[in-house]
Amino acid sequence: MDDAVSLRFEVLSGLYCGLTGKTDLQTCLIGSGFDADLVFVEQGLAPHHLRVTLLGKSIELEALAPGLSIEGNRNIAAGQSVVVPLPAVLLVGEMSIAWSVQDAEPPGSTGIPRLPIGVLAMVIISSLGIGALSGTISYLGNASGSSPNSLRAEVASRTISHRADNELTEAAAKELQEEVDRAGLLDVKIGSAKGVVTAEGTVTSESVISWQKLQQSFDRRTKGTLTLVNGVLIKEEKAPSAIAVEAVWHGAQPYLVIDSEKYFVGAILADGWVVDRIEDSRVLLSRNGRIAALPY
Repeated sequence: MDDAVSLRFEVLSGLYCGLTGKTDLQTCLIGSGFDADLVFVEQGLAPHHLRVTLLGKSIELEALAPGLSIEGNRNIAAGQSVVVPLPAVLLVGEMSIAWSVQDAEPPGSTGIPRLPIGVLAMVIISSLGIGALSGTISYLGNASGSSPNSLRAEVASRTISHRADNELTEAAAKELQEEVDRAGLLDVKIGSAKGVVTAEGTVTSESVISWQKLQQSFDRRTKGTLTLVNGVLIKEEKAPSAIAVEAVWHGAQPYLVIDSEKYFVGAILADGWVVDRIEDSRVLLSRNGRIAALPY
């Protein structure tokens, strides 16, 4: 490659928007695989998606997979190579990347080094948050500082760790859902997303204590290493209007009279409601862990 110029890139859209760098390589392999020179994950790229070769003030683009085009021009079919004058903007996967050439920096110049592509892979992985970038892995250096294999191994290690964290979150969510089901809170659904455990649904004022205890147990068990996003609301359920109490007996074995039939404590009424308690001015009915008051 001519020492007077270097190939520069800038990501204009997608997860990596704003990322810039330059390469001293004659040819640069781009894709989502860790053996590529420039690695972009979660952007719809094939492991080996395209190859860029600097030719003076132009670049040769070799499409190794479908989904590559030049802005304002045409698509480049897989297996096809074209020469494009610089500057140029490429559309690949969910990204757009601007390519240009710049004069080499004079000897002895200082400053923040740009990203040498030939000796490392760059991976930026989104984790906590919706639609936001929260985890960034980037490496700055030169060929004498680190080997490609060691840096790519580090990238792979961090990606494996990211997947392990997701598996831990999913396991914690599954365990909490089992506890919720055993507590009879059938309207509470537990899930996991972006590294946090989520809870949605409703509980009644009678069953909210059970839900609070489960949250406290979750916090003690995870020791603060996992976040529980609580979206559970308190909802007081009304007793079904179809149940009309005709009379109440408060003896040793209290019962209700409904449609001329006696219903003792524990009896099942319409729609699965169960007589839970018979009090002085109301009857408490239960169903699926929920309590409803029926005045009389």
